[in-house]
Amino acid sequence: MIITFATQKGGAGKTTLAIAFANYLWETSQRKIKAYDFDFQKSFFNKWKEDENSELPRLYEVELIGDDEEEQPFADLEKIISLKESEEIYLFDLAGTLDQKYSDLLIYSDFIIIPFEYSDVSVKSTLVFKNLLGLLESEAERIFIRSKYDKGYKYLNQKEMDIEIAKYGTLIENPVYKRNCLQTINTRKLTYEQRYAIKKPFNKIIEQISGVLQITL
Repeated sequence: MIITFATQKGGAGKTTLAIAFANYLWETSQRKIKAYDFDFQKSFFNKWKEDENSELPRLYEVELIGDDEEEQPFADLEKIISLKESEEIYLFDLAGTLDQKYSDLLIYSDFIIIPFEYSDVSVKSTLVFKNLLGLLESEAERIFIRSKYDKGYKYLNQKEMDIEIAKYGTLIENPVYKRNCLQTINTRKLTYEQRYAIKKPFNKIIEQISGVLQITL
């Protein structure tokens, strides 16, 4: 199974949510997980390497995908299909940019999880990314999740944005609220506060995945 975290714009908390989701899947699923960092900033991989100094056990492996085209292990469609058909979960963290080298992953992922905010820039880039997936004729199920959501703030464009997004995928009802605890995420465990911050929306995502694939995670 391939689960890809992707956006068209950086800063929406994509990598933080990808790490938290990998940790939460490890806690709640019996499936083996492997993560691939396809983001040129290498934040997921660097955090995983940094956590090697921890006394806590490693939960999963993280592989860094190089910028050199010859090093791209997913140019072969057969490789992607083998990941899709595997019982293991392969989680990809893509860069917040549009790049041709991501095309096959965006087309053949089982699920693409798209974090977004309600700022004007994030709204526009999310719609651009949605249009890109349409042009690619992506087969992936699209799951949109509100990120860094401020419970005390009235987002003037939220209603219109929600209606538009719901036309193109599943909009997770529960947002991920702004929480300082998520700024200290690591790849070895979730604290109680971190788990509380992501539990409801992530349970909804897992529910969606399990329902579409008719499996138990």
